[in-house]
Amino acid sequence: MVRVGSKNQALDTVARVLAVACLIAVIFITFKLFNGADTPFLAFSVIGAAVVHFSNRPRVIEATITTLLASGLGIAYIGGRGAFGQYPASGLVGTVAFIGLASILVLGWKACRSTEALRPLLLATFCPALVILTNLALAAIIQFQPHVFDLFLYRFDGLLGVQTSFVAGRWFAASPFLANLCFLVYSALPLAELLVFLLFVRGQRMPGNPLVLFIVTGIAGFVFYQVCPATGPVHVFGAEFPNYPPPALPLQSVLLDDVPRNAIPSLHSAWALLIWWSLRYSKNWMRWLATGFLALTLLATLGLGEHYLIDLVVAAPFSVAAMAACTRQHRKAIAACALVLGWLLYLRFGLPIFTLSPLGAWMAVLVTVIVSILLAGTKNLSVWGRIPSSSGLLTRLTPPAPPN
Repeated sequence: MVRVGSKNQALDTVARVLAVACLIAVIFITFKLFNGADTPFLAFSVIGAAVVHFSNRPRVIEATITTLLASGLGIAYIGGRGAFGQYPASGLVGTVAFIGLASILVLGWKACRSTEALRPLLLATFCPALVILTNLALAAIIQFQPHVFDLFLYRFDGLLGVQTSFVAGRWFAASPFLANLCFLVYSALPLAELLVFLLFVRGQRMPGNPLVLFIVTGIAGFVFYQVCPATGPVHVFGAEFPNYPPPALPLQSVLLDDVPRNAIPSLHSAWALLIWWSLRYSKNWMRWLATGFLALTLLATLGLGEHYLIDLVVAAPFSVAAMAACTRQHRKAIAACALVLGWLLYLRFGLPIFTLSPLGAWMAVLVTVIVSILLAGTKNLSVWGRIPSSSGLLTRLTPPAPPN
């Protein structure tokens, strides 16, 4: 029995070491291949690893080793001709990202030695892994969706009387500070999601488990992307954005290569809204911070040319559907999903046949927002769960299912 137990323990150690090595290798190789310091979403997601590591208050020697490793990684990155990019605060973001990479190495070493140490490593690597998988999935689907329907979304926004994304884009052109601030907030979404989950791990009351919520939102959003593939005005109109909105254009699909089909529903808007929603029971300053993050994210989605206004409108019922699904309120989830699907089908197939009047378009938008608010405000959408924390490690308590 002793020999069998020792053999199983050895196999467990080998399997754990191999799993940790593969996970870390994927993140590091991706960071190098895609110039992680030049890719803000990836850089911010890696910064989250440093937050996880240092939030557990490592000993001084461990923090020192992490800092030295970060310096070595930075030197190696520069020596390998890695780029830091030209986006706002790219030097600072890239530098802190190397601390995140070093934290992954240190947490990985600890995980190789102890099964208990796997949990903080998985939490630290969750956001980088999610960013990598998301981008791979979006890139892989392009060949199956060669045409985009941006002109349909552009036409609907025109029915509202103003091309909101072009207006916001001109605001950004006139105010570099506003543009840079919104860009950083927009790019920091992975880090914001991780911070929310850390609060949940430490017992913050929330409507549902944010980790499950963010994953469900991402998967469902990817599925909905395929109904009405679109990319955003900056990718379709190029140099005409934001100063020269084209006049009425024919409703036809556009052949476009190498651009992700991730416009409608706007997942950036949905995730920011769900972050705001998840912090509804938190302290006042957290709620205000979440409100500011939501407002700047919504403005960024338009001003950066990544979305049309209708993308943000459809994100409202989509967010409600995600929250309802994660709190086991299936009827509300189905109702909200039906509203999302109805919009997507109308924009792709119905708009050429039946074009709403400007008043009708505004009424449809207002009804969508009001219905979303009513669904979100119902009492049994406020189910919440607490989970105990143990040295910042991940545990989960599933809230009970409310009656439908």
